[in-house]
Amino acid sequence: MAKFLAIYDADPFASAFIDNCMEKGKLLKNGGCQYDVISQSNIGPAVLGNSFAAIKKLVFDEKKVSWEELKQAMEANWEGEDGKRIRKLCKEAPKFGNDEDEVDGIVADIFESYLELLPAYKTDRTGKGPEISCYTMSTSNITSYVPNGLDVGATPDGRMPIPPLNEGCSPTQGTDVNGPTAVIRSVAKLPNWKVAAGQLLNMRFAPGTLAGEENLHKFVGFLRASQRMGIYHNQFNVIDSKTLRDAQKHPEQYTDLIVRVAGYCAQFVSLMPETQDAVIARTENVW
Repeated sequence: MAKFLAIYDADPFASAFIDNCMEKGKLLKNGGCQYDVISQSNIGPAVLGNSFAAIKKLVFDEKKVSWEELKQAMEANWEGEDGKRIRKLCKEAPKFGNDEDEVDGIVADIFESYLELLPAYKTDRTGKGPEISCYTMSTSNITSYVPNGLDVGATPDGRMPIPPLNEGCSPTQGTDVNGPTAVIRSVAKLPNWKVAAGQLLNMRFAPGTLAGEENLHKFVGFLRASQRMGIYHNQFNVIDSKTLRDAQKHPEQYTDLIVRVAGYCAQFVSLMPETQDAVIARTENVW
């Protein structure tokens, strides 16, 4: 990808405003910039953490399911009596986003293990101009968590095959059930300060939760708490599921409905159905 960007997205105009490009006579994607830090977009860390937590609880700690039984149930897409029973147990296992230290710690370990790998990799421009050239981590994966889910089979957290993975560092859709403050307490346990290229948390609130001065003060307090806990990128949709589902049925009536999808906003009715469903599947938080 980097090689293609250097050719087809050379950015001579942007390069004129980036430190060192003019002095070196190089475009930013050809080694001209002073700091050349490339982000790697990670997808599905909560799904992975929830899956490890389920395996630990059911297979190792409580020994309610054998590893082979779990594998067979997933390979059969949770079909059959045993598959349904095992899936129920998996779905009941702890989930990231509920302020439960064990599963939150597993997700944090996943982040740390990935961050430890990055220094071993060099970019195409290392040693060719930039003073610093390296990779960093990002969870700002735009909407790729939706199509990526299409290629991922059933997972040990009880997820069916095909549905989206979790987006950004957000909890897997609908699995955060202890309220919005529990979500930010879980996310605050991640190494957010190390994710230099963007740590994306998406949340959805019911419209009534921001109605009136008292609720607005609560929301401001929530934002300030997020900031103090080291969460620097938190974005919201304030809309109920009923409205979104009606927009799916009657798109011509909702052409002005804009939603926050991932790292961007879009006209809701223009999104592919799978992405619309992923927005609806986010927990509708109330105070």
